[in-house]
Amino acid sequence: MAERRVFAGYYKRYDGKPIFVVRVLRDIDTGEAIVVCKDASFSREDNEHYYLIHYASFCKKIEVDGELRDKYVRQTRREIDTSIVREVYEDGFPEPKIKRFTYVDDEYEDLFIRCSKTYYDYAKDICENYRMDLQRYRLIRERKQYIGVHDREEYLAMREDLAFLHQSLKTVLHDYAEIFKKRFSEGLSIRKTADALQMNRGAVERRQSALYLAFAVLLRQQDEADGTCRLSQETDEDYLDTTE
Repeated sequence: MAERRVFAGYYKRYDGKPIFVVRVLRDIDTGEAIVVCKDASFSREDNEHYYLIHYASFCKKIEVDGELRDKYVRQTRREIDTSIVREVYEDGFPEPKIKRFTYVDDEYEDLFIRCSKTYYDYAKDICENYRMDLQRYRLIRERKQYIGVHDREEYLAMREDLAFLHQSLKTVLHDYAEIFKKRFSEGLSIRKTADALQMNRGAVERRQSALYLAFAVLLRQQDEADGTCRLSQETDEDYLDTTE
């Protein structure tokens, strides 16, 4: 089994206790990985202490209310407190590179199922979340528990969207398969996709918009054939409108 990556930042223990992971070090004699962390609760009392957790213990799974869960779950939507960064640096650890905070998605974050108001937005949402949704799907299948979705209905909706996208790329959207692979399967940026396909960035952006539009048509046709609407609500606007 591949090693789980542990990043510097906030994690929450299975019982709700928050910690701040400083870094992962290795025992000089055994080579065993050790996670260095601090208490990240709101209480600052005794918060100057550091703690060590064996990597294997940090990454293990435990049973909670009859379900097998990760012992520590990364909190990607919590902004790092600059005071903690300063304390860590003053205590002799390397100073982290400070970047403008952005949300980092992972498969444990809640997935919002079919909340788009137009078919163009629906198509865009499926494409842009493809890699993460595929990871969620594989984890759910592997661990036999719902990850990133709340129930079986949401899981089935996500699976249906992925299957429809895969089938469409093999048939009607075959001409867009290469740009989809670079942008959404491999996760390359517009610039790197342009380099890989030997196109300029404008051409890649236009091709991507054309993919969204073509997929939107298929999603609308699918709803019409099934006699349903997978959008969040009915609107009077054109479902294929690409304007904001």
